Amino acid sequence: MVLVDPAITAKTERLLIRPLLMEDAVDINIMRSNPEVMKHTPIIASDDLDKSKAWIQGCHDRDNCWNFVMELLPSAPQWSPDGPRVIGLIGAVRAPEVGYMLNPNHWGKGYATEALRAFLPLFFDHFSGGEYIRYEYAEALTDPELVASQNVLQKAGFTLLEKREKDFENPVLGWRDTLVFRCPRPGGSVEEAPSTTVPAGVA
Repeated sequence: MVLVDPAITAKTERLLIRPLLMEDAVDINIMRSNPEVMKHTPIIASDDLDKSKAWIQGCHDRDNCWNFVMELLPSAPQWSPDGPRVIGLIGAVRAPEVGYMLNPNHWGKGYATEALRAFLPLFFDHFSGGEYIRYEYAEALTDPELVASQNVLQKAGFTLLEKREKDFENPVLGWRDTLVFRCPRPGGSVEEAPSTTVPAGVA
């Protein structure tokens, strides 16, 4: 079982980035039950809380999965004591592939870019050799239709590497093209190593 060290966190102006926990299942389920959130992932939307708990457990069981959540800080304009504590997911879904997912009530406010910029230093520090494999880049896969996600990736330092045609069978949309983005380790190059990930959705 791979549980992220609870001491590994990051703070931005509006967000706390901290490890994914089983206690987050209810808030995660809000996102996973929304068809628009899940549209471009390999998973069909479902409001089954047990499935969300099983998904979290699966993240903890995989050596190449290193997931975090986004929490609004009380100083954030949208924070509410009555709202979901967790507004998004971010992490290495199958390292070196990274991704994110956001509660639709918080789309379009820059949270994904803010979180990704904060997460990347954690990623490169963790996957730097020694106990864990070293990766020279983070990779993100997205559908050509998801222009907003492409903008997030570019703002966070990712570069479009290639387009793979009809290589991902989406359970709702059928066969889809995939855009492959990479962000190099600081001081490195996006083309230092061949791609090793397979098409998939966001975290």
